[in-house]
Amino acid sequence: MSLDTLANVKLRLGITSSADDSLLGALQDSADAWITEHCQRDFGGGTFTEYHRGGAILFLRNFPVQSVTSVKADAGYGFAASTVVPATAYVMHLERGVIVSLFGAFAPRELAGVPPWSWSPRTVQVVYSTATSAVPADLRQAYALLVGHWYRHVKTMVASSYQNVTQQTFGDATAIFSKDQIAGLPMPPDIFRLLAPHRVPNL
Repeated sequence: MSLDTLANVKLRLGITSSADDSLLGALQDSADAWITEHCQRDFGGGTFTEYHRGGAILFLRNFPVQSVTSVKADAGYGFAASTVVPATAYVMHLERGVIVSLFGAFAPRELAGVPPWSWSPRTVQVVYSTATSAVPADLRQAYALLVGHWYRHVKTMVASSYQNVTQQTFGDATAIFSKDQIAGLPMPPDIFRLLAPHRVPNL
């Protein structure tokens, strides 16, 4: 699911023609993947199944969280119905997607029969949901800026016939391309500033 519609991206970029809709759509696909990887979050919303180590605090990748379907702790990785952690055993901070156990680790290493590798990345399974069609406005602006950044580079390369030239003259008109522009220019800093509040913190 794209972070925004083609019509909204074109509106933000001031593009009124439909001649490059296919190109813009392809760039949207790339921008969706780039922002998801950069922020380590899926902003499209929906239902997610994640696996975490068996500590006392779990940080879900996607937030805000609408609801938690289940939390299961199983060192054997089976996650049968008998491994469900009751909702009374933890507190859910929906806004930041944090689950805090009220009774110690979800899979404490000191329990009899629990192997020392019980804190591996797949000891706890969490199934939860986030809202769909709820992409923040500032993130949609960063998305449009990213699409526009790549779009301008493609149009520049087309105008220069994909040649390493810095100036072309057509009749009375002269087009001048800087070397940085031909190379693609650095990513606009506004993109990173707009995305910064939405990145998953490195812990």
